[in-house]
Amino acid sequence: MNSRLQSSSILLFAVAVWAGFLFVRATGPDDLYSRDQIKVAGYVLDIIENDSWLWQQDHNGNFASKPPLTQWLGAVATKAYGQFHRMTLTFPSWLASLITILLLVGWTAQQFGRIAAMWVPLLLLANNMGLRQILLARSDTLFQCSIVLLALGAWHAWMDRGKWGWIFVGALAALMTKGPLGILIGLLGLVAVFLRPRTTGDKKVEESENEQPTLPWLGIGGTVLLACLLPALWLYSANSDSQGLAVEKLLHDELINHAVGERTAENQQVWWHHLLPVAWFLSRLAPAGLLAVAALVRIFRKPETDARKRDAEYFMACWLLGGLLLLCLATHHRFVHLLAILPPTAVLAARQISHWSTSERRSLMWALVTCSSILPLAAVYLDVIDFRSKDIVRTRESATFVEAAQKEAGSGARFEFYECHPGVQVHLGTHRPPIRINDLSATLESDDPIYVVTQKERDLKERAGRQGVRFFDVAVRSDYADGEIVMIASKGASGAPRSPARRFPDTRILTLMAIATAVTLYGFQKYAQHRLNA
Repeated sequence: MNSRLQSSSILLFAVAVWAGFLFVRATGPDDLYSRDQIKVAGYVLDIIENDSWLWQQDHNGNFASKPPLTQWLGAVATKAYGQFHRMTLTFPSWLASLITILLLVGWTAQQFGRIAAMWVPLLLLANNMGLRQILLARSDTLFQCSIVLLALGAWHAWMDRGKWGWIFVGALAALMTKGPLGILIGLLGLVAVFLRPRTTGDKKVEESENEQPTLPWLGIGGTVLLACLLPALWLYSANSDSQGLAVEKLLHDELINHAVGERTAENQQVWWHHLLPVAWFLSRLAPAGLLAVAALVRIFRKPETDARKRDAEYFMACWLLGGLLLLCLATHHRFVHLLAILPPTAVLAARQISHWSTSERRSLMWALVTCSSILPLAAVYLDVIDFRSKDIVRTRESATFVEAAQKEAGSGARFEFYECHPGVQVHLGTHRPPIRINDLSATLESDDPIYVVTQKERDLKERAGRQGVRFFDVAVRSDYADGEIVMIASKGASGAPRSPARRFPDTRILTLMAIATAVTLYGFQKYAQHRLNA
């Protein structure tokens, strides 16, 4: 009986896994206040509201901590949609997750077979970090995708003398997303060239080695250096325009201090803080992390006899172990950084599972059963357990207040902010500096419809009272954090017409973005399908 499946069935399953996890996350509670996502939202809004494409600041005036590719994509998606939204903010993440899945499915099918390929999407997303990455307002998911593109491009340049463009695009994207660390991690798999068996005096071994391709170091290095030109030009321009803030923030504070800087965080005060990434790898990437460990043991105890499969296993093992070592050696530790080594973890875990099954149809059946079991559990985790976490409660309180504020103010009003969390501005889709204390009286006595949002109601009233304001019209009051947040209306807001807010999509940007996205996905889909059919 033929158990071989059509490649379209495996690709359809891969896309369905991605769509299922995206749906669970999108319909689950918003976690905008967690993992510094507010800062990224501030950078995107600085582009949209203030046209700050070259370099961005958050709502507190801090220079962007990462290069701007993530912000650029989020801003373009927001402009195309015509309104700031959670899905436009996280557009780089959910698109990058799909591209990563297509790349890994195609590569895994070519090296390890179709059974391993069909398990890769599930093992990539069915863990604590994978569930987060698909809808994350941070640069880490896009960074992961750029590393995958660079790493697989380096593999094909080594084995097939092809995909040089992948190296260029992957290196460029990594540099413009998070910096040079992406190039280092993306090329770690090439350490596998030193793990090839070396035996002298055996004619058969020598002939076998002669058949194996050599590593084109110069070609790879030259392509990476060429990809550095545009990021260097951007950094020079941004540094000049920001009076030196770009180099200070990106190179000194983020790159050097996070790598070898002073240990100031609470989890850095003990000697074993360098082992935290290992603990997170085994817990937050489970079950993929545990299966990958089993695969590593098998790889080094009993290497594959087929040279290409052996090289492929060593390639993924070096990427995983080298990346984990880099994360351990660094001073700055956050479990979200494990996304950079989640792809080789998922591939090795899928490779391990493929050793237990030889039937594609049976494997797909078990993958479907596993997926249909995990998705409801993930939904319960997000909607019941995670729903009560502090950051999600704060996000929900902010969104509730903003909904009431927008309904009260309408579309023509202007918002000002005094002693207010930047998350409120993010939900309102604005990026404004805090109102100056001396302007409180003029603002509240203005004949224009203006609304002042604050968490320090008493302080605002005392300061405005000393400037002659005697009446305060509190238009909205809501619970927020451990206190309350209020929206105080100006004189001109009383009786002002309340026109409902409308969304105005930019059809030109939307069309161009849709075409570019479709062409990109089609190209990666063809890559995956071609290797599934091989």
